[in-house]
Amino acid sequence: MKTEEFDWMVYHAIALNRAATLPALIDDMGGDAAAVEASVQRLASYLLIEQRGDALRALSIEESILRCRFRHGSGTPLEIENGVIKIPDYARKGENK
Repeated sequence: MKTEEFDWMVYHAIALNRAATLPALIDDMGGDAAAVEASVQRLASYLLIEQRGDALRALSIEESILRCRFRHGSGTPLEIENGVIKIPDYARKGENK
């Protein structure tokens, strides 16, 4: 199976709430922990899911777009931490990062 197809299956398991934790997802996907963990890392890097410890959730379209703009937009002095949009200390002080 292609990596993209596996990622699609993993994403849907998370988005459809079949698995909300990493152990449950590994079990749901057949037990290949290394493949599932690699897929979760890719999906998180693509800004499609969020992982906090073992907890997993699909990001909404709005969250995904906002995070993408934060990551790739130049001069955006905002960060998302635990679902809260924050102005980092360096931006409050007028410093560049």
